[in-house]
Amino acid sequence: MPERKMEMDFMSCVEKYKEEIVRSTQEILRIPSIEGEPRPGMPFGEGVNRALEYVLELSERLGLRTKNLDGYAGYAEYGSGDELVGILCHLDVVPAGEGWTKPPFEGVVEDGRIYGRGATDNKGPTISAVYALKTVMDAGIPLQRRVRVIFGTNEESGWRGIHYYCQHEEMPTMAFVPDATYPVVNVEKGIVHLRLLSRGKAETARDERLLKVLELQGGHRPNMVPSQCTCRLEGHQSTLERAAEIAEGLSEAPYPRFETSIAGGILTISVTGLAGHASTPDSAVNAAAYMLQALSKIMEAGYSFDSAAVTQLARLVSAHIGLETNGKSMGIGFSDVVSGHLTLNIGVLNYQNDQAYIDIDIRYPVTKKQEEIVEPIKAAAARFGITAEPGHSQRSLHVPEESFLVQQLLKVYEKYAGKKGKPLAIGGGTYARALDNAVAFGPVFPEDQRNIHREDEYATIEELLRNTAIFADAISLLAGK
Repeated sequence: MPERKMEMDFMSCVEKYKEEIVRSTQEILRIPSIEGEPRPGMPFGEGVNRALEYVLELSERLGLRTKNLDGYAGYAEYGSGDELVGILCHLDVVPAGEGWTKPPFEGVVEDGRIYGRGATDNKGPTISAVYALKTVMDAGIPLQRRVRVIFGTNEESGWRGIHYYCQHEEMPTMAFVPDATYPVVNVEKGIVHLRLLSRGKAETARDERLLKVLELQGGHRPNMVPSQCTCRLEGHQSTLERAAEIAEGLSEAPYPRFETSIAGGILTISVTGLAGHASTPDSAVNAAAYMLQALSKIMEAGYSFDSAAVTQLARLVSAHIGLETNGKSMGIGFSDVVSGHLTLNIGVLNYQNDQAYIDIDIRYPVTKKQEEIVEPIKAAAARFGITAEPGHSQRSLHVPEESFLVQQLLKVYEKYAGKKGKPLAIGGGTYARALDNAVAFGPVFPEDQRNIHREDEYATIEELLRNTAIFADAISLLAGK
């Protein structure tokens, strides 16, 4: 394919849309598009549907061709030609979680930042992509390929939206996904979620060293590192006091922070960690993992729990996970040169109705197969009478560095970064792996931290405009004549 020179000053072109880009970003952030109960025409609930309708209406007002795919996905398109360039975004968000100092669904602007769940992951970049296509259209840049911004709807919880698109619509010849980092991500690890489920009736015997588990809960999704976890235990006063002492002894500054209180014969243990994304669990502090460590320490001190389910789950985690994030003690501590080391995250911890479970998120190297990850976990769990149930999974991704797509996007990055770029491998899972020729591209630079999947997520107004220009440049190179 012939190379093109980037001559247009897209930053100047984008500047005239500044107020519109900021306003549109604020408006879409005010829609709490967390997946909810399905309704007719709204397969992922009302909030997600409102976000889809909003961005389709915006795109139509800007002069783009649009289509709603039965509430599962949608797109905005411009240009002509037999081939199609895709820009894949998603409109759903993870739950807000705890610890915010700004309202998570108001789009507050402060000191050049727009705060809100989805500001960077992935509503801000979606708005930038739409206005990038508007910029190219208004600039009259001749295109030899059509360009389509594709709006996914449940990227954070199952990918049914993008799969629906792939089953019913034209597949892009090439595509990029602004849902990771610059320069270009051409390698993504495989992903698999598993539920480790422990069952067992609670004991009723009276024993001064026995603790009754009333509550054990932490985390919202497997792909989030939980920042909060709570356990409530009932028992003899001296046993409760000793359990509280053991738990508090695990506190570190600044995290994890253990807080305990005893009232009415009930001990409440609260753990505060540091939230994060499951693809980088070593950069966060997992409150659920530390809670399970505390329960194990209590058992090591000679105390026991009435729940066999909790007991066995805590023993399994102590023996094969602990505080590790690399899967080594589970026998899956794999690594390769292309994609790096495996990561493991305990995203959810729960106990109810004589069942205790953890939901874990694993990102594994591209040279490994899913069964090589799942089978050792099943074997380890079985030794404790626990079942391992695979859930959501995604294939790995590897697009060659020398490909036209990767090389053209690197040129765009280098123009704006002012330095050479090299493709990256990540543990994050983007829509790129849903296609045969797609990579992740942006929306943040490697040194930037935007609190994705954490409290006070934000995007800067400067980067919203810069991304709009970068995406317009990319469209010009990939689709232009």
